[in-house]
Amino acid sequence: MRIIYQVCIFAKKTMQRLVIQNADKIESLIRSYFKNNEEADFIHRLHGILLFLKDEKSSCDSIGLIFGNSPRTVSNWIKKIDESGDLNSLRTKPGSGRRPRLSGQQKQAIRQALCEPPEKSGVAANVWDGKSLSWYIEKEYGIALKVRRCQELFHELGFSLRRARPVVAKGNPGKKEALKKTSGKTEK
Repeated sequence: MRIIYQVCIFAKKTMQRLVIQNADKIESLIRSYFKNNEEADFIHRLHGILLFLKDEKSSCDSIGLIFGNSPRTVSNWIKKIDESGDLNSLRTKPGSGRRPRLSGQQKQAIRQALCEPPEKSGVAANVWDGKSLSWYIEKEYGIALKVRRCQELFHELGFSLRRARPVVAKGNPGKKEALKKTSGKTEK
């Protein structure tokens, strides 16, 4: 009799819900991991299917809300696995586009080179521009990129276009200073 009594007392106790202090940050980390990792994305889909199978009250709407996907996406997962009967049908298929000509490591090396003056990389130019970058990539990696593509590459790597301001060759410095908008003085 004593054992039964202890079991009854234990059954009445319920666990309190745990609280995560920085829940938003952790949720965004998990979602970014799923977004950036192909295998994690597959496991994410499998968890959605398991939840649908084990909880009869779950719908595509509720699972989509929990997993951050649309109900239509969850419905597509379920239909795909139901029709094929194969777990691998939920894996992400490889993209069908052209492969990039420069790898991620090559782009990082180019970024490092762009942070230094062109002379350090063996380029005979005062500043980096599309033409000098095209020549550098051809020399360094044996990959021919057009000037316009190199200009786009500057933008991809986080650089912005800066143009030199022209300087008048012969001019009176006093008059120049007086004509500036910010000087506040006018000279005659």
